[in-house]
Amino acid sequence: MNQGGFLNVTLTPSILRTIAAAGLGLAALMAQAADDAIPDLDGIWTFGRCPDGGFLSCMTLREDDEKLTDRALAYQAAIDEIAQPKYDCAPMPIPHMYTDPYNFRLEQLDDRVLVYYGKDDVVRTIWIEGHNHEKPDINEFLYYGYAEGRYEEGALVVVTDKFTFDPQGLNADFRIPSSTQKQMTERFSLEGETLVLEVSTIDPFFLKEPWTFRVTSTRTEDMGDPWICELEGARRSLRFEISKYPEDPEVDRIEYR
Repeated sequence: MNQGGFLNVTLTPSILRTIAAAGLGLAALMAQAADDAIPDLDGIWTFGRCPDGGFLSCMTLREDDEKLTDRALAYQAAIDEIAQPKYDCAPMPIPHMYTDPYNFRLEQLDDRVLVYYGKDDVVRTIWIEGHNHEKPDINEFLYYGYAEGRYEEGALVVVTDKFTFDPQGLNADFRIPSSTQKQMTERFSLEGETLVLEVSTIDPFFLKEPWTFRVTSTRTEDMGDPWICELEGARRSLRFEISKYPEDPEVDRIEYR
């Protein structure tokens, strides 16, 4: 019966049960959609493989790459191997870290994702948006930068910036540095049981265009042997290096305890 423009309906037990069932169904659908938006990335993943199944070729920034600016080429010409931080056990930067054949582990928490790299025993934090995390000051820079992530269309999308200047920041093997303007975007997603990692890096001082690669990984139970860098061993190969600048003082490397 319609009184004053309103429809009077008696809420019988059967109607209430129908409404409750519909509500539960909607809640379940909403929960399922929320679950689908956050991929299950937890676990240990193997070193990434290129689309053709090979290693390294798709994600290595070469010494003579056309993407390098004149400044990058000039830096390569000025620096030599004995000045590279890796011979003092300095850890590999990102994204070059991904080109080393070591497994890595992802740990998803409510407000952050932790990345444990088998190489160099590095733990990196990705801060998830929307949790009021403190951001670096304007004059604060970090070796691994400041990483902020969000879940988007079933993937974890991470943007990292605020890097320090790094003499091996884009490639430690070919003496390609990176600047404080470096910015790296990562996208972690799943195709079935396969992890897909897409990486794009920009740096207007040293790259003319983005350096991008896409690799896939599978789950594993083993992170591999614990990482140990022994200084004497790290420096051993330098005995065979000839300095570009023999007039420079001999390098007296300090061993920090």
